[in-house]
Amino acid sequence: MSLSMPIAPLTEKAADKVATLDRLRQAARELFVDLGYHETRPQDIAKRAGVASGTFYLHFADKQQAFLDFAEQAQNELLGLMSVRLQSVSGSRARWRATCGAIIDFGEENPGLLPAAFIDPVFVAPNDDNAWRMYDRLGHLVSVTLKNEVRVEQFDYELISHGLCGLLRHAIIYASRRDLDRNKMIEDLSRFIDRGLAED
Repeated sequence: MSLSMPIAPLTEKAADKVATLDRLRQAARELFVDLGYHETRPQDIAKRAGVASGTFYLHFADKQQAFLDFAEQAQNELLGLMSVRLQSVSGSRARWRATCGAIIDFGEENPGLLPAAFIDPVFVAPNDDNAWRMYDRLGHLVSVTLKNEVRVEQFDYELISHGLCGLLRHAIIYASRRDLDRNKMIEDLSRFIDRGLAED
C-alpha cells in the first residue's frame, strides 16, 4: 500500500499566479539581454509581460532579485542541456566535445544570454552571496564534464573551469566573426582542452 498522497491540481488562482510569473520571467529575460540590467526598469518588465506595474512586486522584491532569478533560470537551462548532451558519452575528449558543443549551441540560440547570466550577477549584486554562488557554478565545468573520467589532482579544477569559460567565450566571438566551421571549432577546442588536462 502506497503512503504517498496524490498531488492536488493547482487551483485556478494558483495557476494564474504561475502563468503571471512565467510571463514576467520571459519579459525580464528579453529586456535584460536586450537592454542590460541598468537600462531595464521593473515597470518595463511588467508592461512587456502585460501586467500592472504593482504585479511585478508581488513576485520580486526588486529589480535585483528579478535579475538574479533570470540568471539562475538561464544557468539551469544551460546545465540541463549539458547534462543531456553528456549522457552516455564516455572518454574525456568526447565529453569535452559534447560540453563545447552544448555551450556554443546555447550561445548561438540565445544571443547575449551567456555573459548576462553567468558574468553580470556579481557586477549587479557584488554584496549578495547568491550572486557569487551563481558565478561559482562556472567553477564546476571541468568536474561536470570529466565526472568519472581521469582526474588530475595537480589542477585546481575551479580555476581551470573559470579560465575555460573565458576561452570559450572569446572563441565563440572569434569564430562568429570569421564564420568558422562549427564542427572544426569544437574539435580544435576539445582537443586543446583535453590535452591540457591530460596527466603528465
